Amino acid sequence: MIFVTTTALCTLVLLAAGAATAKPNRLQPTRIHSIGDSITTAFDSNYILGNPSESWVNGYYGFFQWLLGFENVNSHNQRADAAFGVNSNVNGGVNGADMDDMDGQAAAALGSTPYYVTVELGGNDICQDSIAQVPTPMDYVLDYIDGIFVLDPSIWGLPGGLTPGATVYTGSVPDIKQLYDVGKDQTGLFGLDCETIWLTTVLGFPCGSMVGPFNTEADRLGLQQTNLQYNQFLDVLSAAADGASANVYWDFSWSVWDYQVQGGDISSIDCFHPSSDGQKALSAGTWADGPFAAF
Repeated sequence: MIFVTTTALCTLVLLAAGAATAKPNRLQPTRIHSIGDSITTAFDSNYILGNPSESWVNGYYGFFQWLLGFENVNSHNQRADAAFGVNSNVNGGVNGADMDDMDGQAAAALGSTPYYVTVELGGNDICQDSIAQVPTPMDYVLDYIDGIFVLDPSIWGLPGGLTPGATVYTGSVPDIKQLYDVGKDQTGLFGLDCETIWLTTVLGFPCGSMVGPFNTEADRLGLQQTNLQYNQFLDVLSAAADGASANVYWDFSWSVWDYQVQGGDISSIDCFHPSSDGQKALSAGTWADGPFAAF
């Protein structure tokens, strides 16, 4: 990991304030690479474990997906392919990844020479075993700057990084408190209600910091504020990176945070991850709020 100090954060903002460099024209999203976690791998969306064809960004749909009963989520890959023709579509998401992993995933992304990179990380930062383990907003955003540095060193006047004209599109962190409020009235695997499934947080089930049975409402509301601050930082830093970059378009979307989760959007397996319907809603909202929606 590249360790970045608050000095780097201030430098990025100052660079953005003074930047006036004209970027190359934005490239069409014909080469896609996702940076993310189990949301991007579509973990437990339909069948147990990964469901790559149902990923909100990299998903695909054809005869065999229809035959096997997978959902057509109309992913970013499908939308971009219909508008521009996609010739590279790489799902770089890793189950359990958090923002601390962005720089490593970003380095791997450079190997596929993408023109369109999506970033959806932060759910696992909020979802720790306990609230005490949740990274502070400053720690979280410094990890994001590590990833920015790998993808776009032109901000600091250095060579390398993404192809000039590429886009990095960062999605906001989902409102995990809202997911909890809706999910507690749903059922999951074997017909168990979600609150019963969430009792297993004491055994290591994900997101004890939010869905654990010993948390108070005040605990959850406090964690929701941290969740919100993560997104506020992502918004500011994405705008700063976009202003400072000579090569890359940096876009941010609040649509994931703003989306009001419905019961059917939550996995009926683990009561935690997006279902097929949730993946479809995530794709629709982020694409509509993204840089290629007009095409």
